[in-house]
Amino acid sequence: MNFVIEKDFEKIFKLSPLGESVFSGTGVGEVGHLFGGYTLGFALQAASSTVDPQMWPQSLHANFIDSGKTAHELRFRVDVLRDSRAFALRQVTVTMGDLTPLLMQASFHAGESGTDWTPDEEFNYPDPESLESDETYLFAMDPIDIRPIQGLSKRGPGHRIPRVHPFWVRPRMTLPDDRMLHAAVVAFISDYMVVGNAQAPNVPVPEGSLVVTMEHALWFHRPVDANDWLLFVAEPLSTYHGRGVSSGKVFNRQGLLVASFMQEVLTRPPRVQA
Repeated sequence: MNFVIEKDFEKIFKLSPLGESVFSGTGVGEVGHLFGGYTLGFALQAASSTVDPQMWPQSLHANFIDSGKTAHELRFRVDVLRDSRAFALRQVTVTMGDLTPLLMQASFHAGESGTDWTPDEEFNYPDPESLESDETYLFAMDPIDIRPIQGLSKRGPGHRIPRVHPFWVRPRMTLPDDRMLHAAVVAFISDYMVVGNAQAPNVPVPEGSLVVTMEHALWFHRPVDANDWLLFVAEPLSTYHGRGVSSGKVFNRQGLLVASFMQEVLTRPPRVQA
């Protein structure tokens, strides 16, 4: 393959307007699997471009419906569900031909006065500079420097769904001062390898299993500087009937909770041939 490995988020999330509240974008690289976090970040960028830039990203709730592929055009239709002085709510429908890889609602808030509180939690993690960079599981792009707390992720036979969390991460290329782009980058990373932490602990996933993300939700609690190191921590919450749910938190370098997320994953073992 002769395609360039893209490391610049501004190019990765490049959108072209096609009309009122309709945008076009194409996943980098040749034909391959479209990473769900890529679609999340893309969709959030599309929604953000239709709201007052003084607003702050508040949350997103997404359903992954069909599988997407890179090197195919994606269409982003943004519908206005609410516009007020305090809040904006958008629905983004992402289509690829006859398929719908993503349906997402994103909300934005103007910000108000109120109590600034978060639970006191022990924050005792090694500095990212003391850790090794992991090879990423991304197709045709490598925009983030991932440094797992528990050592490099295991690959090869017997490691169908590697567990990477918790990890420090930051973009390889400096982002501009654009709060919406920083939020899109956090959305991108919030889907990274969460599938491994939506499995029952110490229960291996059989080779050949189908593992797909079904739903993803993300809340922004405080302003996020994605140029600095962020710590992503995801833990299994429940597994039943093939569905696993993981809950996650995002901390800044100072140990302050800046975002949280949840993801539901379907894990279907290979069918037994009769």
